[in-house]
Amino acid sequence: MLDPVAWAKRAGAMRRLTEQTERIASALTRAGIDVTRDGEVTLISAVTGIVETMASYRACRFLPTIAARDRRPMVNGLKLFMIGHENSRFFRYAVMTCAEPVPAFGDLRKSIQKLSRRITRWSSYINKPVDKCGGGYDVKVLFRGIEFTRATAEERGMTDRYPPETVLYHVHANVIYWPTRAMRSGEWERFLRDTHRFIKAEWRDNGKVEKIEEIVKYCSKPNDTLAASDDELVWLYRQTQRLKICQPLGEFKTWMKTLEEMKEKVVRVHLGRGDGRLERVKKGKRERPVDEDDDAGAEDVAADDSDVPEKPERQERNEPGDASSPPANIVIGLSLPQWRHSPWAEPAIMVQHYDPLRLSEEAACDIAAWKEKAREWWDDAFAPPPEEALRVARIALDAAMSDEDIREAAEAAPYILDTCRPTVLSDDEEVDADELDDDVKSIVALFEGATVVRLKPRSPTEDDEIPFEAPDRERRWAELRESLARNEARWAEWRASAAAHECRVAA
Repeated sequence: MLDPVAWAKRAGAMRRLTEQTERIASALTRAGIDVTRDGEVTLISAVTGIVETMASYRACRFLPTIAARDRRPMVNGLKLFMIGHENSRFFRYAVMTCAEPVPAFGDLRKSIQKLSRRITRWSSYINKPVDKCGGGYDVKVLFRGIEFTRATAEERGMTDRYPPETVLYHVHANVIYWPTRAMRSGEWERFLRDTHRFIKAEWRDNGKVEKIEEIVKYCSKPNDTLAASDDELVWLYRQTQRLKICQPLGEFKTWMKTLEEMKEKVVRVHLGRGDGRLERVKKGKRERPVDEDDDAGAEDVAADDSDVPEKPERQERNEPGDASSPPANIVIGLSLPQWRHSPWAEPAIMVQHYDPLRLSEEAACDIAAWKEKAREWWDDAFAPPPEEALRVARIALDAAMSDEDIREAAEAAPYILDTCRPTVLSDDEEVDADELDDDVKSIVALFEGATVVRLKPRSPTEDDEIPFEAPDRERRWAELRESLARNEARWAEWRASAAAHECRVAA
């Protein structure tokens, strides 16, 4: 469980990112650039049952949700790399800024490429041992991330060179580097001077690395991108297409490549009450679809001394019957638990081309089985009933109560029980609010629409009459068990046929 107040802020920020992405994608579509991909994915929350369709976008680097998607593995990877590195306390952070801004509709691509290549050559230059000819400081570069800011000439104070309304983009790079040894007297000052002369740009050392999130950022601020016109967005899309914006270098690049070879990724594994740690976990078997915008250009790859990967061929999926429509209800798998709809994490079932009217029996069984397992995990973690979790989420998002009251409602939610029957029976007497003392009134106020009743005395044998399952739920489970039994007979027949075929081949 996350702190409900912190969760509400996080959910609000994510909602704003999604809205900004949709607005920018719509502007690009109006201008003739379609950044959406076919094959939208639907997320079915495995506990709360909320169905949410997610738009799929191409790798357009300044779309906020794409930038967030690309940033997360880099941030997590850098953090875990530094945790396991014995000399991470010596890592330093620098900012390198191009000397000249680029006017809108200018050659922004060339400016980004030139700065990236200079940093690559500089990393090779400073990594050499010291020699008599100068250069070489035993310094290793580990990361380079490109950013560009958008402002008018008037806002930048450059009206003496440009008209006041001219939009200027200023390119800079955030760099993490590691001095592998203590420098001798005067050597550090010489290193700073040589770097400034080599980069041919403004350069500032910002001291030791303290917060990775301040170094690995979006290439463009979402608010800056939203301020651009449709034509400017098309220009920005073409100038950044297939460019490497964030790039691991040196030992960190080798470490990330090892993760890729072992089919692993770095995620935060939560331990409860908001605590967690970063761990390496296995990736799912499903590969990301090929995206022509997701590969770096040949010039950038050559500058980084890496091989150009071959694109895998696209595989077409054919469905018997109707060849014109894509196959529906492709169940991809179960996601990691996430806090999409409440402060309590729940996994989501990922389905491509979701259509409940065309849901096959096999897909329905898979979804039902995952929901049952997810609810088991949910109950084992002493999470509240799903409707109570969503109620707490609404309270936190509305912010109609104080932070302490919201936290108290979240603390009380797991203790609200569902007895599979109406909470207030017809024989129970409702208690007037005037009869309650102040302490009870304050508790009742935490639950929207709640009332207090005086329970009628029950007979000792009444509990024996309460069913363990509601009738509708029992009926659904009976249908599911019957369906599984039919499928088991078919699978047993198929296994016997396959075994007989293998025997004939062996003979």
